[in-house]
Amino acid sequence: MLKTIISAYHCDNYDKDNVYNIVENIVKSFGNISDIIKPNTKILIKLNLLSAYTPEQAITTHPEVVRAVINIVKKAGAIPVIGDSPGNLTQGIEHIWEKTGMLQLAKEENVELVNFEACGCVEVSVQHPNIKQIYITKAITDCDAIINIPKLKTHTFMGFTCGVKNFYGIVPGVRKAEYHKLAPTPKDFSYLLSEIYRMVKEKLLFTIVDGVYGLEGNGPSLSGQKRKYGIIAGSQDTVMLDTFILDKMGIKSKSNVLLKPLKEKKLGDTNLQNMIYVGDNVSEFNFSKTKLPVTKFLTLLPSWFARFVTKYAGRLFWVKPNIIESKCVGCLQCMKSCPVKAIVKNKGKTKPVIQKEKCIGCFCCHELCLHKAVEIKESFVASLFINKNEKK
Repeated sequence: MLKTIISAYHCDNYDKDNVYNIVENIVKSFGNISDIIKPNTKILIKLNLLSAYTPEQAITTHPEVVRAVINIVKKAGAIPVIGDSPGNLTQGIEHIWEKTGMLQLAKEENVELVNFEACGCVEVSVQHPNIKQIYITKAITDCDAIINIPKLKTHTFMGFTCGVKNFYGIVPGVRKAEYHKLAPTPKDFSYLLSEIYRMVKEKLLFTIVDGVYGLEGNGPSLSGQKRKYGIIAGSQDTVMLDTFILDKMGIKSKSNVLLKPLKEKKLGDTNLQNMIYVGDNVSEFNFSKTKLPVTKFLTLLPSWFARFVTKYAGRLFWVKPNIIESKCVGCLQCMKSCPVKAIVKNKGKTKPVIQKEKCIGCFCCHELCLHKAVEIKESFVASLFINKNEKK
């Protein structure tokens, strides 16, 4: 079996020159750059632009990592374009571009910012028990190749978000919530993500992880806690790269719900014995004390058990989002993002409420709230289970 190259370097800050040198070294470790990035080709650089957050909040891909990739693509004689499909568009895509620093970056580097919603979408078939076709942005079919720049973060629904999970952003707009409804458990959703990754894999040149700063705890947005991971890493095998990052976080690959379908479908390698490591001393990267989401146990539950709990034991065992009225500003983004319409605004009221009996626990509302007004609450029985597992 061919060995997979994983390249990683320690990085303390987003100094422009330092970041560029690191990213260039990572790409060079894969071989001759001109052989990887072909001249005159259109390269889509896929970002993580969850919503309107500043680079300092460590929720979205940092502009300096993007700048480094843009300049490497230009140096190879190719044409870079950058884009993503944010989950919260209530204030408009340009507001998100401006807040995340991408609008300024695009002007400085003279590159096109692609609006995944505006450029149209195409319907593609997937192999999934609940979903037969999905829509993805035409930005994927219109480009010659793809470079992926995810942010290293924990995730309340999936436990972890990095390379593979970042490609859910090729699903445009509100359709993200629709597919969450059809894939309501982490296992169901993992199989959908594996199909999305299968679609992009042929065009994917490599993935560069922005892990200088990221999130731990109840990520992937404001409720997560900013953490300095101090790493920029890359590979041409995104599955192996995710496995490597998980290992540094102290999470066994066997316990990660997303890696199983990727391994089953032979979309990447999850055996770190097959890795060729290039970069700084690998012992420098040890995130084993990373604080995981309180919902981490959800990724360990079999789908049948998760459905059983939801249907029959919901009164005793539940972990659900809850709206904090004192923080809620009534923007209703949570209501708009809910795939099962479990969040409603009662007549005469300005603030929404969550109908717990309808909630499927996808935590889209928690992820997309810009005001930290959605918390995660658990039943007494669930809290006993969580506390027991926290001690292990």
